[in-house]
Amino acid sequence: MQLKSLFTSESFYLSKILYFKTLNTKINIHETAFVTASFRMGDVALSKDRYAYLWSKSSIDIHAERYSTAVSSYEPYAHCLRNRYFYDTINKLVTQNRIEVLINFGCGFSMYPYLLENSLDYIEIDKSDVVTHKKEMTSKWEREGKLPRRNITYLEADFNLASQDKLYDQVIALKNGRKSFILLEGVLFFLSKDDTKRLFKLFGRIQEPGEYLGSVSFIPQLEKQLVFKKLIDYVEINLEKNERFQYQTVADEFYSNLEGYELIDHQDTLSLSAYYYPKLFLPKEEVLNEHIYLLKKNDVQ
Repeated sequence: MQLKSLFTSESFYLSKILYFKTLNTKINIHETAFVTASFRMGDVALSKDRYAYLWSKSSIDIHAERYSTAVSSYEPYAHCLRNRYFYDTINKLVTQNRIEVLINFGCGFSMYPYLLENSLDYIEIDKSDVVTHKKEMTSKWEREGKLPRRNITYLEADFNLASQDKLYDQVIALKNGRKSFILLEGVLFFLSKDDTKRLFKLFGRIQEPGEYLGSVSFIPQLEKQLVFKKLIDYVEINLEKNERFQYQTVADEFYSNLEGYELIDHQDTLSLSAYYYPKLFLPKEEVLNEHIYLLKKNDVQ
């Protein structure tokens, strides 16, 4: 299996960003969504993201290749594994009639609405720049027949805000009492612990017993590894961070002790690789090992 990413990515929007990047300017955190889209395109058979290519054009290869070289050459593979896990997990729950709405907090340019069943409704939540661009492009591709029609609502949000009451009201109105799956990937690394606690309390308010929550984060033990230090160095040099930014790792106990939820599955990059490609050897010290948690809202509160 070829692990080198196929970087042929992005859009006119990002090409302008990367042009200025060559002049030693930085890119914003939310603009990393273009990079992860290119990673998923690297192995469509694994990621199942047959539409990731739509975000690609030409110049993101400069930034994505730089990131992969500086941090870990296994990052494209890891992102494909993560996408595949949630693709399989959500599909299974849909088949079992356990979810009706997918709520993606920090949706970036993921394409789950177009990969999963049309029977679901989708709520996509992210920074204003992301959802504005994503809505514009996906609507255009739907009109052109490049994407199937889907029922998607886009919401703008800032997870750093002290109050998420407005977002709660918007989501509750759209959810309308239906069974949900909340997805949170590629977000917690960039949030403070206080913001994280506030966000998970919001999830608890939104969801009813029997509903599902999927989350992705790094564990504190990874901070001791060189590959994580490479990530921090890369972030410090290349990303324009807001004044409140501080990287975060999250202990397993945060999830196993999360009030109102039961942890029903726990995977990581290495375990998913062993499952999907058991013959492939991954050097642990070179992998930026992400942990994936699947939780279910308790029946008894």
